[in-house]
Amino acid sequence: MLKGVNRQVVEVPQPESDYFEKVIFFVKPEYFGMGEAGIREKAASVLKNTLKPPKNQNERAVLRISAALRLVLAAALGAGAVLLLQALIR
Repeated sequence: MLKGVNRQVVEVPQPESDYFEKVIFFVKPEYFGMGEAGIREKAASVLKNTLKPPKNQNERAVLRISAALRLVLAAALGAGAVLLLQALIR
């Protein structure tokens, strides 16, 4: 339901999350005329595209390991680029 005096909001009472009981979207003034159905559809698509928190420790460990691997790879690529530039300069 859209409501508000100064602002319009969309309230989603039960998002698919264990952490949150409701989500409130503040609608930008330029989209007030879009209609409730269109705004609700956009809010639903935003909720679907959000990253859900990991449900268990194994998923968290995998996320940490992948983040660490990406960091190591980025550092290695940076070091390689610096070595290549130094070789080209000499």
